[in-house]
Amino acid sequence: MKIPDAQWDRPAVMTYLRNNHAVRNDRWRYIRYADGSEELYDHHSDPHEWTNLAKDPAYDAIKEELRTWSPTEIAPEVPRLRK
Repeated sequence: MKIPDAQWDRPAVMTYLRNNHAVRNDRWRYIRYADGSEELYDHHSDPHEWTNLAKDPAYDAIKEELRTWSPTEIAPEVPRLRK
């Protein structure tokens, strides 16, 4: 953040709820949900994410490369406090 133009050699990884992960690099955003479904968007041609490319086999290599950045271990669920 101090150097916004600094080189960055890895994608950003985000997790939402349990076992739902997104991986974002300068061009692609890949999402894999806990149920196994996937989304893939090309931000160069589709910055608003209208077209999910995940089911197109032409993008399998991109999905595989981005998938390597997804967490492989999931932390144990924290018990909820009861009121």
